[in-house]
Amino acid sequence: MSPSRSIQQGEQIDLGTWAEELQQERGRVAEANERRAARRGFLVFATDPERAPDEPGYREVFATEARTPGEATAKVRPLASGRRLRTYLATGVYKDELADARWVA
Repeated sequence: MSPSRSIQQGEQIDLGTWAEELQQERGRVAEANERRAARRGFLVFATDPERAPDEPGYREVFATEARTPGEATAKVRPLASGRRLRTYLATGVYKDELADARWVA
């Protein structure tokens, strides 16, 4: 990585200052990633194993925000008892399902 301030040609880099700037930048990146992960959206598909895939009510789609896929599944589990649950990122392959998904806080 390069230091955040510009270096003039012929000027020597102060490695101590550069290391501090690099450490600060890493801290800013880590905080941004933490905030991003805290508000990640997930889609949880709940399928009923006792119904045929063509039957109405076979599949329900839930949307929620969580830190991990497991946390998203745990939020939906009480609403979908007896169903198989699959969790995907809301920005992934199934992003088109988000418009019709039932929101879970």
